[in-house]
Amino acid sequence: MIYYEASNEVLKKTEQRPEHGGICVCMPDELRRQEPQRFAPHTVDECEKSGPSKLEAYDGYDFIALNVIRDPEGFQMQKMGLYLTPATVYFVCAQPCQAVSKVIATFQETKTPKLSPVKVVYSFFNHLTAGDSEKLENLEDEISDIEEHILEGVEKDYILDIVRMRKRLMFYKKYYEQLLDVAESIEENVNGLLSSGALRSFRMFTARVERLNRNLTNLRDYITQVREAYQSQVDIGLNQIMKLFTVITAIFLPLTLLVGWYGMNFRYMPELQWRYGYFCVIVVSAAVVAFCIVYFKKKKML
Repeated sequence: MIYYEASNEVLKKTEQRPEHGGICVCMPDELRRQEPQRFAPHTVDECEKSGPSKLEAYDGYDFIALNVIRDPEGFQMQKMGLYLTPATVYFVCAQPCQAVSKVIATFQETKTPKLSPVKVVYSFFNHLTAGDSEKLENLEDEISDIEEHILEGVEKDYILDIVRMRKRLMFYKKYYEQLLDVAESIEENVNGLLSSGALRSFRMFTARVERLNRNLTNLRDYITQVREAYQSQVDIGLNQIMKLFTVITAIFLPLTLLVGWYGMNFRYMPELQWRYGYFCVIVVSAAVVAFCIVYFKKKKML
């Protein structure tokens, strides 16, 4: 277990738990060994088991089970736990968490007036959505590029791109919804661990997550419209092909009738013995084809 205390407006590592409040970063096994009776055992288990994000209020502390994005490209999340007590905040991670490390490092290097464990927690939650507005803008640009290529008629199968984009949006939507549930539960402040100033800060965070979630919902609607536009383009292409086949069938249908008529080989068909019969059939067939082509072009079907 690693302890940090606020000293001269920065976080400093210490050997023992600070008496007047601080930060503790540990693994579930370390928390079980060193402070076995301090927290409910099943909450420690939840720090390393998969499940939804949530906040539970206990006697003297709040427990937050949180899913943190570990690999956005691989759609992977990391489970961790936070224990909010009147004096100390515990970050419990089964695996190293970059978000926790970056926040701790920031407060170690930068002086912060009136530094407190609650400020560290608020900064940690802010870090979870840092740069997400730019990420959503980039996703919107990618969707817009797909839409432009579809409308320009670029020949490519965009289904995989659209499905991949929808999967990314669903991943972020699930993340924001769980984060929003936790933020709203923090605002309730059941144990009274947060001051009025801290509650105002978390209300700002909740509003930010709500905006991100609304933007994400708009992007989901956008990609759905793009998928429908692509499907329409595919249907139009299929209709063009079917129209071409229909026209070809219509052109050769009279020729098929002609061939069937003279293929009956009746004994007294006068054209069979006519010297110019073969030449006449060629001329009639060519005339029928030419007439059909001119007619279909005039009707803009070719």
